[in-house]
Amino acid sequence: MKVVNKNIKVRIYPSKADKNDKGENIVSINKIESNIGIHRFIYNHELALINYFKSLLVQHGYGDKVIVNDSSCNMLLKMLRAENSFLEKAESSSRQQSQRNLIQAFKRYYNPNLKSNYPVFKHKRNVKDNFRIINNNNNVRIQKNRYGFEQIKLAKLGLIKFKTSKEYRELLRKASNTNDSTAKIKHVTIKKENTKYYAVFNIECIHTPDRIIGPRQQIGIDIGCSKLAVLSNEKEIPNLNLTEETEKIIHYQKIMSHHNPKSIRYKKAQKQYNKWYKKLINKRNDYYNKQTADIVKNSCFIAVQNENIIAWKHNKYLSRGIQLNAPRTFMDQIEYKCDWNDIEFIKVPKNFPSTQICSKCKKQNKKIKGQENLGIREWDCPYCNTHHDRDVNSSINILRRGLELAGAAGQ
Repeated sequence: MKVVNKNIKVRIYPSKADKNDKGENIVSINKIESNIGIHRFIYNHELALINYFKSLLVQHGYGDKVIVNDSSCNMLLKMLRAENSFLEKAESSSRQQSQRNLIQAFKRYYNPNLKSNYPVFKHKRNVKDNFRIINNNNNVRIQKNRYGFEQIKLAKLGLIKFKTSKEYRELLRKASNTNDSTAKIKHVTIKKENTKYYAVFNIECIHTPDRIIGPRQQIGIDIGCSKLAVLSNEKEIPNLNLTEETEKIIHYQKIMSHHNPKSIRYKKAQKQYNKWYKKLINKRNDYYNKQTADIVKNSCFIAVQNENIIAWKHNKYLSRGIQLNAPRTFMDQIEYKCDWNDIEFIKVPKNFPSTQICSKCKKQNKKIKGQENLGIREWDCPYCNTHHDRDVNSSINILRRGLELAGAAGQ
């Protein structure tokens, strides 16, 4: 058993009114949109003040680096609250979370290893519409309303209807019970996706791994483009067939491009586009969850090469397949499931030439090096004449290198 953080996404249904018949506060669309707007307002105005201060430093001959931390942002937030009374409508932890996001953005920018871009302003379009409420003194929980139906209680906002599976509902009940120490709600993120509203609960709970009967394997995984992954035991995981979804998405994108965004036809096409895009994401996530769960529960050690997926996206022959199949999502799911189940997970460096090394004699064949030789899927070793499948050979080398790194780390 291990204490882990699980994210549970549930559909919520805000009302049009702010209060019900009994005068109780309920979560309305107005309140959610207002909190989203306040979250964006605080982020943008604090960023504008920081940019102004940076320009003053440069103007007077100082460097342009500004230390952005909790104390400096707290002062900016106090100034904004004094000048803008409408900020009091938002829940206090939601306001603080907005500036935490800004601090994190600057930390990523100043970290040379991450190579992140300078923080930019949030706009109504092309932005994730969300805000986060931290659970303090059980002010985010599941409780029954006066009719006996379970609803989500959000701090300061009120009650809201929700829908989810029996398994998730039971976990939310446990996390809302202050007497139960096995689960606790840490925070909830309210988000808007394509005119629909969701609540994503972060729950700290005890995870019990599945009991496996039989031997577990050491696995090396080669992430690819033509195939999602190839394992060192020669098992292949094919890419998911998303032809129908992609054709529909492209079809409705073309319709939207020929109409005014305010027109009825545009809105109808946008609704269908959102529907098919959501279907593609759900289908892919379901497939990846099943495949990664099967890999992890039958393994005792997993090694994956930390591929440079961003560089792959710049290749015009690979970019479409990479964006559609999202191999990074597949890798991330394996990583967190290994962490949950106490399985050793190693990332092999991206510069390791796993495809060029012969898994038998361990000598390097530089003739298959480079993007121009990606079409060579099978090759013979010039030193020992062993015939190799490119992907299987790569996964075996990744496993061997992962075991070496694990041994070096354990010493």
